[in-house]
Amino acid sequence: MRTTSKLLAVALAATLQSAMAAEVTLDFENVTSMELLNGTYGGVTVSKSAFGVTSSAPPCQGDDLFKRDGSCGALWIAADTENTLAGNSTVRFAINEGFIDAVSFFYSGKDTITNLAVRVFGDEGELGDGITSGLDGGGCANTGFPWCNWNQVTYKFTGVARYVEFSAKDAQVLLDDVKFITQTASNQTPEPASAALALSALGALGIARRRRSAR
Repeated sequence: MRTTSKLLAVALAATLQSAMAAEVTLDFENVTSMELLNGTYGGVTVSKSAFGVTSSAPPCQGDDLFKRDGSCGALWIAADTENTLAGNSTVRFAINEGFIDAVSFFYSGKDTITNLAVRVFGDEGELGDGITSGLDGGGCANTGFPWCNWNQVTYKFTGVARYVEFSAKDAQVLLDDVKFITQTASNQTPEPASAALALSALGALGIARRRRSAR
């Protein structure tokens, strides 16, 4: 009976944790072309240097030379819209309540090989060793799009993160569909199925304890 109670308690904790977690996705579909993205976007605080871009590839109606199927908006890691600067530029995404497990994203490089550094930070400092990826970039042949080849990366870490930074050679890299799992979702109610499962686990745990006490 004690083993059963422990299993039920573990199941309940997992259910409640799942109910409290929520996925946040930044797809940049509603950003204005060449607008500095600074402030709150999609519940995430964005700072440092990155600009919205809108694809000129049909059916999109923007002016920026990138192409990605199913997407018209992306984020350009750059310090200036007019001039390419020497060195790297960085964009930071911060979530006050924290995020857990992993950050996933798509990225495209203008150069054939471009290094993209990703670092995640919590209250006590950096979580994990960070990553620097040599991505396959370069324009798609005969299309006129400098950004066309995209890669997806999932960076896993342990602990509660507060912000993530993406750094790359200035004006060379685009980001899209940046996804986080928030630690809590206080402004959301659990899904009915999750709530029902949690109540069932509570009921079963209570019955098990009453039976044990009656013996």
